[in-house]
Amino acid sequence: MQGRPGPCGCGCALTPATSLGFSAVDFARDVLGIEPLPWQRWLLIHALELRPDGRFRYRTVLILVARQNGKTSLVEIKNLWKMYVLQVPLVIGTAQQLDKAEESWNKAVEIVESIPELKAEIKHIDKTNGKKALSLVGGPRWKIETASRRGGRGLSGDDVNLDELREHQHWDAWGAVTKTTMARPNAQVWAFSNAGDDRSVVLNDLQAKGRAAAGNPDAADLTLGFFEWSAPDEVACTCGRPEGVHAVDCALADRRYWAMANPSLGYTITEEALASALATDPDPVYRTECLCQRVPDLQPDWAVIGERAWSVLVTDPPDPAGLKPVAFAVDVNPERSHAAVGVAGRLGGLLYVEVAAYERGTDWVPAWLTERSGAWGPCAVVVDRNGPAGSLIADIEAAGVTVRTPSGNEVAQACGALYDAVVRPPDAPEDWAPRLRHPGQEELDDAVRRAARKDLGDGAWKWARTTSTADISPLVAVTLAAWGQVKFAGPAADYDVAESIY
Repeated sequence: MQGRPGPCGCGCALTPATSLGFSAVDFARDVLGIEPLPWQRWLLIHALELRPDGRFRYRTVLILVARQNGKTSLVEIKNLWKMYVLQVPLVIGTAQQLDKAEESWNKAVEIVESIPELKAEIKHIDKTNGKKALSLVGGPRWKIETASRRGGRGLSGDDVNLDELREHQHWDAWGAVTKTTMARPNAQVWAFSNAGDDRSVVLNDLQAKGRAAAGNPDAADLTLGFFEWSAPDEVACTCGRPEGVHAVDCALADRRYWAMANPSLGYTITEEALASALATDPDPVYRTECLCQRVPDLQPDWAVIGERAWSVLVTDPPDPAGLKPVAFAVDVNPERSHAAVGVAGRLGGLLYVEVAAYERGTDWVPAWLTERSGAWGPCAVVVDRNGPAGSLIADIEAAGVTVRTPSGNEVAQACGALYDAVVRPPDAPEDWAPRLRHPGQEELDDAVRRAARKDLGDGAWKWARTTSTADISPLVAVTLAAWGQVKFAGPAADYDVAESIY
């Protein structure tokens, strides 16, 4: 059968009778006024191929491609086409962070509201944060769900979208959301991502299955459509120069590999942009984001606070009497295997922080605080009510210790304040000096070394529990203790330095 190689670009024999992708491309051009990029056209045509009985060839479609190549616009085209043309009852959008799932939804709503023919078919738009949904006359809906173990439960999805699949470090969200399609005979699950690291267990498993199928199609799951744009796995820095400074002949600077991972190169992505990223990104970041390569560990050491910036702050532990009034803070790791108590006091005009206790379990915390509070009279005992240690507040207060609970904004302020006290800003005056000291403890140093940030929007952030690669409860504890000391201790005074508190 003679096909239509033009939209596909590969000379295949697919026709509108064997792929609904041609209809999706025409809908994008003629109705939405969007000209799909060549790779998007090719993908739509092949991912929407049909079986002889008219059902979709693939129930699961996995797409790996480097960042900023047009995944979001592809989702908009495909989802609106399924709603308006196929009239599918329910499209579900998910991502690890709800705002990411809402990004394509928001843009799609703007599109349909700007086109009179599409706007006329809108029944209702719910723009409530966390409940966003677009409903059309006749029943089709596009609903946003969080990618979690509870996401989508109770729903029956006809098209499920999972963005940022590399962030799925366990199978809970995948199991919950994808199973909404079980009772739908012509449903599809579309998963999008650039490459991740060894913790991206769902993505890595599906990628391995897709690659195995390419090598042995007779043994493959014929319902899995696997589409990958990436540089070869073996491509890495070959110039032997310091990270972030690459020779012209370095493999990471080879334009051939850039094109393999970036099908939008020359359309919406420029070589200048990729060259700039290569010059400024750590190698693991550049390889995953721009070359779509899996790396062992995406989170480099000392990613937030540099090793030198932290190590120069080590000082001999001071005389405890000189630190008063001190503040304590408690944090617990998500696994609840350990709890940490941080202490903060004033050391001259500087802030001094230390991990006062770091022990297994959590039962010991109330008694520890009761004993030390009686002896030290801390100006504050701080616990983040919304963190893992929040469950200890009732027991701590029952033991006679008053607990201060910062708001979410104050937690972000505490993290920013500790960072500002340690890291020299780019435009700092010549006489700038760090305002914090610590005694150099293994558990605290390891937490700082392996910590990551979680962006909260508008430049605010806090320490990230799920993406940090170590137990960061010691770091969280001293961060909150420092906030408590500054907020509740009153004006700073000068104190002498002597030996350890604990």
